[in-house]
Amino acid sequence: MKKFFAVLTLVFVVALCACAFADEPKLKTVDDLKNQKLAAQRGTVGQFIAEDLLGDNKSLLLTTYEKYVDAVASLRQGKIRAIIMDEMPARRFLNSVEGLAVMEEPLSEENYAIGFRKGNSELVEAVNKALAELKADGTLDKIFDKYYTTFLTGDSSSINPEDIDFNKGAKGGSLVVGTEAGFAPYELKVGSGFIGIDVEMCAAIAKKLDKELIIENMNFDALPMAVSTNKVDMICAGITVTDERKENMDFSENYVIGAKQVALVRADDYEK
Repeated sequence: MKKFFAVLTLVFVVALCACAFADEPKLKTVDDLKNQKLAAQRGTVGQFIAEDLLGDNKSLLLTTYEKYVDAVASLRQGKIRAIIMDEMPARRFLNSVEGLAVMEEPLSEENYAIGFRKGNSELVEAVNKALAELKADGTLDKIFDKYYTTFLTGDSSSINPEDIDFNKGAKGGSLVVGTEAGFAPYELKVGSGFIGIDVEMCAAIAKKLDKELIIENMNFDALPMAVSTNKVDMICAGITVTDERKENMDFSENYVIGAKQVALVRADDYEK
């Protein structure tokens, strides 16, 4: 664990390169992002927002990545001007990468829920019941507090995958959950295991269903197909509920309300 975070820190503390947009006015508002080189994670709401910002120029100006860490590398290298992404992962990067900033003006607000194969009402109802119980007894709040406190202060080394109860050997079988484990504090791969808000929440749900939690890590844009073809039972990766997604999958009750999409930029390229 300590070795992993030491390597992560070593990679991220490299000084930011000189700004490639030094001759242009600094960014001040989200309107300034129009006609700029932007990045987003492939298949996310951040990509859709970036496409709307860029309009007809999206094919020329938008670069999509499978992993946020790759987009951050491009931002540091001056290849792009901003990354459109979820606020909490963006603020985590502020603690591990020097010289970054989050623009104060959010681009949107959204809700997160768990996704299921269309028509799988039995599992949706069971998970909703478990979620309601976890909210009522304070378990969900404790999970959020744990990760917000550790990740957003930059001290997540105390969280170990082996400390999370996956309910191994459960009599009720398994609950296979698809995720994209590069979306801290919601999910993160550490060594051969996984930690994060979604991971611990799904572990608690699995325990209430008397099932063993099994995590399947994959690219974010592969998650909808995985659940629709029964490769996984459900998907949980900070997934925003949208009308378009509702056409192809069912959702649980929201477990995050009012999450924000923001622009992650270089601090020297942003004027508040």
